[in-house]
Amino acid sequence: MTDQNWNDYLRDLRAELAQALGEAIWAFAMIERQTYEYMRALSSEPLHELMGGQMFGARMTLIKKLVNRLEGQDDDKAWALKYIDKAESLVRRRNTIVHNPWQIWIDFESNSFKSGIKKQTDEAATIDLKAMREFTAEAREAASGFEYALTQLRTRSHHARSE
Repeated sequence: MTDQNWNDYLRDLRAELAQALGEAIWAFAMIERQTYEYMRALSSEPLHELMGGQMFGARMTLIKKLVNRLEGQDDDKAWALKYIDKAESLVRRRNTIVHNPWQIWIDFESNSFKSGIKKQTDEAATIDLKAMREFTAEAREAASGFEYALTQLRTRSHHARSE
């Protein structure tokens, strides 16, 4: 392979990795946004403002409490709690993705380029492009389910307040 071919390959690989990283962050950001929507919808207090600087875990703990204190709505609450758990299960991978750089290296055993995110504190925990795309799909599903659940809870909780 010529130097130009290697340069083209690396350029294309960087672009593909950057796009995958952006999509993963975007997908999880939809979950992050929903945490504020839950706090706004399920409390008469401005919790979305008061909890603005809190870590994701603290917001999720509060949201679980807000959901659990709703009366009735057992099926909708279970649906919401399912997607809260799903979102929480993604946090470790999200942190690895966000806080560690993509790396591109040569694997001398296979004589090929490799790429992925290696966690600084545990290099065995590598996220490659395939794992990144799986994370993105899972985050999108969690965000969608999380959003749908809030719509169901909000509708019923507002009806209950107005009756």
